[in-house]
Amino acid sequence: MATESATHSSYDDVPYPTQSLPQSHPNRLAGVATLFGMCPKPMDGARILELGCATGANLIPMAEQYPEASFLGIDSSQRQIAAGSRAIEHLGLKNIELRRLDILAVAESLGNFDYIIAHGVFSWVPPAVQEKLFEICRTHLAEQGVAYLSYNIYPGWHLRDTIRELACSCAAKSDPPNVRISHFVKLLRFLSKSLAEDESAHGKLLGGEVDLLLKQPVGYLFHDFLEDDNRPLYFHEFAARAATHDLQYVGEAVLNTMFATNFGPAISKNLLQVSTDVISIEQNMDLLRNRAFRQTLLCHKNVELTRTIAPDSLADLYLTGEVRPENDPPDLKEGVIERFAVQRSMRTTGTIASISSPAPMLKAALWHIGSVWPRAVSHDELLDAISALLSSAGDPAPFSLQDRANLGHNLIQCLAMGLIEAQVLPDRFTSTVSQCPQASRLARWQAQTMSSVTNGRHEVILLTEVNQRLLKYLDGQHDRRALLEMLSQAVDRGEISILVNGIPASGGEAVSEILEQTLDNSLATLAANAVLVA
Repeated sequence: MATESATHSSYDDVPYPTQSLPQSHPNRLAGVATLFGMCPKPMDGARILELGCATGANLIPMAEQYPEASFLGIDSSQRQIAAGSRAIEHLGLKNIELRRLDILAVAESLGNFDYIIAHGVFSWVPPAVQEKLFEICRTHLAEQGVAYLSYNIYPGWHLRDTIRELACSCAAKSDPPNVRISHFVKLLRFLSKSLAEDESAHGKLLGGEVDLLLKQPVGYLFHDFLEDDNRPLYFHEFAARAATHDLQYVGEAVLNTMFATNFGPAISKNLLQVSTDVISIEQNMDLLRNRAFRQTLLCHKNVELTRTIAPDSLADLYLTGEVRPENDPPDLKEGVIERFAVQRSMRTTGTIASISSPAPMLKAALWHIGSVWPRAVSHDELLDAISALLSSAGDPAPFSLQDRANLGHNLIQCLAMGLIEAQVLPDRFTSTVSQCPQASRLARWQAQTMSSVTNGRHEVILLTEVNQRLLKYLDGQHDRRALLEMLSQAVDRGEISILVNGIPASGGEAVSEILEQTLDNSLATLAANAVLVA
């Protein structure tokens, strides 16, 4: 999604695959910034700028969800800007503009923004444009504003640099993009077969990277491996360059990557002995992980930050997490250890986080957070739920100040581990199915041509055939009877297959019963995936 100064962009020839990026959503960025002592503007009245916005796939869902906010996206690709502008016009959004503009041409007249997002830009542009990105953040970021920049880093990219050098040598730069991509894919397939039986550590590592690349879309392969610019750097170099523009490191959009404790006590202890500040700690953790990509948050250097997250910082936040007890229901009695784990990776790392605890308040808190997923809960709601759960378990004693402090520290540990996330505003979707269910206009429009939609958590949700067809009719005007009739007609036309005893069927009482169950399951699935709105 990088931009270029030429009148024609390579992204016109080979569009980059774009979608919503949950980790870049300002509601979550504000949650991370708040934990580190900032006071970012809530998104419902904010100005948001995205540099390298492509088709606006990341901004458009935000603009529909937050009509009180203002959004501007810029990109050099006329093709992608035009596609995004058509979507905006179709959806009737008045609070968002996509503009074809080169990053180097960004002027002071653009004004200030509370959030600046630049995903897939920094590493993929020349040094002069990288410096301009920092300058834009310094000049156009509000006093308590947060900037999100993603970029490729070493040491993880050292191995990929080798693949990139091979990719660039396997076809002439003058060849059309499709020819260069074809040669690169052939090279990857050759490497994959050649390394399949290589048992050396290097062979396994290189083979894993190659097999991963073979699963990527051609747009990613072209722009990451065949473009002139792809400039990974070490994190400490990025932080130092940001500092020359009076910007400082806040943290990472994916919070749990920041905590050395996730390596275990021995490694964590050694890290803290050899690292003297947050930058050196982060750099050393990159070395231990062989990290290849970062999603960093920056702010002005004069903003006072705290590196020790205090329990008080949770008071104004909403917590969410798909965390479930190993035993359902869990035993909330004091001293009984219960284990809780997330049901998916929450797009953080590849591991599934878990925690075991004997603490009644933490067990009740995690049980409630998981039971209301995907909805986020406020601090007050969480305390009320904990009180009710412990009372029903025979422990109605009031919470002391120490109890609340202990709960706060435990929840911070859960944030650090990736079990839960924090945001500053409540959700704008519903997790219940109404009499006339409704999905966002964007999701209904996406379902007309795609098998995936953007949900209320800014995530991409894959749809089944039935859910895709059903979603088009969830406009708040169709009740259960109308939705059943729609499904029945689709079965009669052969557009949806219903199996009775393993045989496709249409009509009859058996099909009607299956359709009713199918409708209930589909609506429940859409609600559980944050696709419905109130």
